[in-house]
Amino acid sequence: MADREFVDFVAEIWQRRDWATEITEDDPGEYLITGDRDNGARGLMLVVPAKDVTVAGNPVQDLVDICEAKNVDIGVVVTRGEFSAEARQIGDANDIYLVDSELLEETLIEEGLVDVAEKYGSGESASILSRLPLPTALPAILRRPSALPIPTRALSILLVVVGVAAVAIIGMQSIGLGIGIGTPGPIPDDVPGFDDGKTDVTVTAASLTDDGDGVRVDWNAFSKSAIVTGNETRYEAPPGTTFVVVQMNVTNEHIEPIVLREGRFGFSANDTVHGPRPVESNADQLPVRIDPTASETLWFVFTIDADETSGTLLGLPSENGPPIRFERDPSVETGVEPA
Repeated sequence: MADREFVDFVAEIWQRRDWATEITEDDPGEYLITGDRDNGARGLMLVVPAKDVTVAGNPVQDLVDICEAKNVDIGVVVTRGEFSAEARQIGDANDIYLVDSELLEETLIEEGLVDVAEKYGSGESASILSRLPLPTALPAILRRPSALPIPTRALSILLVVVGVAAVAIIGMQSIGLGIGIGTPGPIPDDVPGFDDGKTDVTVTAASLTDDGDGVRVDWNAFSKSAIVTGNETRYEAPPGTTFVVVQMNVTNEHIEPIVLREGRFGFSANDTVHGPRPVESNADQLPVRIDPTASETLWFVFTIDADETSGTLLGLPSENGPPIRFERDPSVETGVEPA
């Protein structure tokens, strides 16, 4: 794509998430895309389309300042180049989400944005097109990247060991594991979603956050290729994939109010950390403010390959976010059911 084509491409993907967008050229080689949604949410995206650039910290900091001054809810920087270490540090510290070509390609593949890619793609983008699945009605360029990058081999091995240990202990039932937060609690005899036909995926949970008072997440999970939400909306997983639905009751165990933001939860399967899949019924759950001792009910949908048999729910670290502690609770329900 030409540079301006790339900007239009990114804007159209944002429009698929029900954002009304407007493009303006900022400095030479930089573009701003403003976004507004019917619910009042405001977004601002800085696009640096060149391939041979390293985005430094200054433009990311400028975006932080604009977002704070204008009360912008979502700030994103997209480039086909690279981000400097300073840029990533500023982004992580200020909830600015940095999307490079690698993350963009992963999003295209995961979300099945074939029609948009075909509309704008040519030349070297054909290598992406050849690997895309069939299109889905739920594209998600603004699926927030987690604060944790795609795991290193060491982290992947760690997660595999956690999963193998859980399976060895309970024999293909589900257990919530916390790393560095104590031993697992008792295993219920009637864990739903494993003996009642709801799931073929063994789910474990691991917190990668620091110890300390924070949030306790009582959780339950099932997998299915189609789900129905509490308002009777049906969602189908893209061909070759399945949904993992995680239902949570989140309690603030800290003495002060906390804010739980997007990017705090992921799902690891086949050496890849997947972000929650946005669906209309739960797209605006986070951020959420939780007072001391208060609780909030949340649910997330993750999309994994249909042939996966296990995965790990992750509590992901954030510089300013509270620690996360998982406890499996088969009684947690949010009105989401297998179709």
